[in-house]
Amino acid sequence: MLQHDSSGWAYAERVVSGEQPAAQPLVHACTRAVEDRRKHKNKDSQFYYDGEAANRVIKFFGFLKHLKGPLAGKPLAIADWQIFIITQLYGWMRTSDGYRRFRTAYIEVPRKSGKSTFCSGLALYGLIADRESAAEIYSAATTRDQSRIVHGDAQAMVKKSPDLLQHLKVHRSAILHDASGSKFEPLSSDAGSLEGRNPSFSVVDELHVHKSSEIWDVLNVASGARAQPIIFAITTAGTNREGICYELREYCVKVLDPSLDVHDDTFFASIWTIDADDDWTDPEVWKKANPSYGISVFPDDLERMALQAKESPTAETNFRTKRLNQWMSSSAAWITSHDWEQSKGERPPISHFKGKPCYIGLDLASVSDFASMAIIFVEDGKLYPYLQHYLPEDTVANATGFIGNKYREWTDAGHITTTEGNITDLSYIEEDVLKAMGTYNVREIAYDAYGATQLSASLIEKGAPMVKFAQGIMSMSDPSKELEKAVKGRNIIHGGDPVLSWMISNCVLFIDPNDNIKIKKDSDKNKIDGVIALVMALGRLKVNGGLQLDVYRSRGIRTL
Repeated sequence: MLQHDSSGWAYAERVVSGEQPAAQPLVHACTRAVEDRRKHKNKDSQFYYDGEAANRVIKFFGFLKHLKGPLAGKPLAIADWQIFIITQLYGWMRTSDGYRRFRTAYIEVPRKSGKSTFCSGLALYGLIADRESAAEIYSAATTRDQSRIVHGDAQAMVKKSPDLLQHLKVHRSAILHDASGSKFEPLSSDAGSLEGRNPSFSVVDELHVHKSSEIWDVLNVASGARAQPIIFAITTAGTNREGICYELREYCVKVLDPSLDVHDDTFFASIWTIDADDDWTDPEVWKKANPSYGISVFPDDLERMALQAKESPTAETNFRTKRLNQWMSSSAAWITSHDWEQSKGERPPISHFKGKPCYIGLDLASVSDFASMAIIFVEDGKLYPYLQHYLPEDTVANATGFIGNKYREWTDAGHITTTEGNITDLSYIEEDVLKAMGTYNVREIAYDAYGATQLSASLIEKGAPMVKFAQGIMSMSDPSKELEKAVKGRNIIHGGDPVLSWMISNCVLFIDPNDNIKIKKDSDKNKIDGVIALVMALGRLKVNGGLQLDVYRSRGIRTL
């Protein structure tokens, strides 16, 4: 059946109406497209839609063949969601000069959706059919091997198409169109200088793994010499929320959200993911993130991976980032979000434990970053942790991106106490410890002697039961395992504390040859101070009887 731009518009209409399952970012993208078509119908409009230009690209895909799977060798049939992208990128024109409206595209789509094949087709169109003299097409990535994926698929497509072979020459590291003086090359940051390029169409593959904006910046600046260039980023979700990919994603979300006053008529974005409050284990939810669900994405394969994800933190991160396009905090988490969520429970206010025994852990490792205090109670065989976190007010004010937004959100909600200036004022923590001692039956206060000498001396002088807690693997292993066991056994009720939940998701493990474990963070941005404080408190609790402490409700605690 001949494919046409109408199927792309029909796809957008189904998303807007709710017939097609979609998360909010995609609903916004399709709503934007539908509204633009309505708004720009009059002759005085800034833009106009050219269906013939869009169909020219769609028809070009008819010269290509599938490379893999059961359809290998058969004519390439692109999906309606891909046609939607084509209609927007290639159909919208500027009224002033007839050139394309969109210059930048950000596409976030899960694996197995056919993104490499799609990108290869667009790149070949730019090489031979976009009517661009001396076109320069690049598939760009951080490594040579990654950059060759899209380029390699394009080479294979040309070799399988007699029509394209008449016009193109396939070399090991380039595809050439001599008639127009055009070329298509892979490009990577490890292949020498990125300068001296004049790109007309660039695919930046798996942008989430780019540790810097180097490639993006070079291509973005260099393309300014062209009349209607496209820089096309396509990626799955990842774990680095401080990189160029998440920065672009945040910008895209703002541009797409009609409630925000952020307008950029040159930037196109489509994000296939699930909504933040969706249950990621629900098969019906998977349809939102996977536009090729039932075509190249098979339900039984997702079910298999989801079962593994429920049991393995690493598998969970992989499933949710690569197959559901959710951004996660860590690439190899310690405790699964499923287990942590199941331990949320209904936690009483901390005032419920007035006068009752507790243990406190203090993590005071940094003078200009997080310090955390964890108070842990036991009742009816369950652990009840309550945490307070401290940050210098300058740190909260100056933090940027995802982390900065979260710091300010948590501060407003009372989960973070800010101290004046640019260093953590330990007097705030001392005041809170003394207040806890006057309110609860504080049995011990575990602290790391490093960096807490003055505070510990002051608290000891005031009668606080301070206990040094070494940070080595031998000291941290048992209480860390105890916390993991409590989570898996649903014996901890944390109440959904958002800062603690974030920090739990940041934890990865170091395991020594004797199976001792130590919690680590996988990047400086991903903080775990609250978890360390909780582990220390739990360590002292365990030394003094662990979950057996619930018997103290009837007989009290002996003085040490």
